Amino acid sequence: MKIAGIFLLMLQVMESRAFAPPSKVSYRGSSKVFADGGPPQYDKIDAVLKEVEVLSKGSVMLHIYSETTIDYKPGHVLALEIEADVEKLKSDDEKNNADAIANGGWMRGPYTVSRATDNSLDILIKVVGSKSKMLSEAESGTPLKFGGKFKVPIVEGIQQDDTKRVVFISTGVGVGPCVGAIEEALKDNSFPPVELYASYRNSDEIVYSKYLDDLQTNNPGKFSWQAIVSSETGRLSASEENLEVIAAPEGLGLDDTHYHLIGNGQLVSEFKTGLEKAGVPKDKVTVEMYFNHKAEANNDVIDRIADAVIATNAIPAN
Repeated sequence: MKIAGIFLLMLQVMESRAFAPPSKVSYRGSSKVFADGGPPQYDKIDAVLKEVEVLSKGSVMLHIYSETTIDYKPGHVLALEIEADVEKLKSDDEKNNADAIANGGWMRGPYTVSRATDNSLDILIKVVGSKSKMLSEAESGTPLKFGGKFKVPIVEGIQQDDTKRVVFISTGVGVGPCVGAIEEALKDNSFPPVELYASYRNSDEIVYSKYLDDLQTNNPGKFSWQAIVSSETGRLSASEENLEVIAAPEGLGLDDTHYHLIGNGQLVSEFKTGLEKAGVPKDKVTVEMYFNHKAEANNDVIDRIADAVIATNAIPAN
């Protein structure tokens, strides 16, 4: 149980914190991938790594191919596995590598899908530990396995019929699933206009800058974006001036905008609480936390977010 529990805990964290679905949307597959009291159960699909694409400092996109026909969308979470040497895992750190050792040497963890086709997956990762380092340094053709389907895809979590504006707020590699969701949204002429505010610590970490600039140019009135570099201007929530970028257009009310928050747990928690305090309906806020889940929210920041949202949304929620 201790061995199985390590990986179970990782997925349970994402299950409990990664996505708060609207009332009209149900989870896909999440109730079937766990055995009662045991490790997560999922069918493993064979795949190969086609390419590791470096997109910015510390961030790489994994391009994965499988001969098996698959059905994933941006925002789905899956278990991704890569094989390591069992004896090396034991000698390096047997306790922390217990799940991989029990899994026959296959290191695994939960990752969020950025893009998908019938036979391919794109997954944006931050290189921060041994598993992500191994994935980022793997050669083309390296065997992989994946499986499970957790969470509601981002676009499916947005109630288009009563939403006039969509705002994505991300940190770090949380931008990956947002980009995939934006690409999907732009294929649908009826989808509300989308705004992306992608936060990074430093400018050399920005992902897809030119690509997003081109999307904005080619889709006027349908998509806009801005990078927030905290080392230069402070966090998005650091000041009233910074928060002006998420101001709602004139005439929109609190229930007209859907917010999707993804990335650093503190940012997600503060914005989620601030939006709720402002009166934004709960089904208009969806979230996914990647890390920093236990960070204490700053009440001043929460109040600043709430005040900024109230000030630019003249019409109360119904």
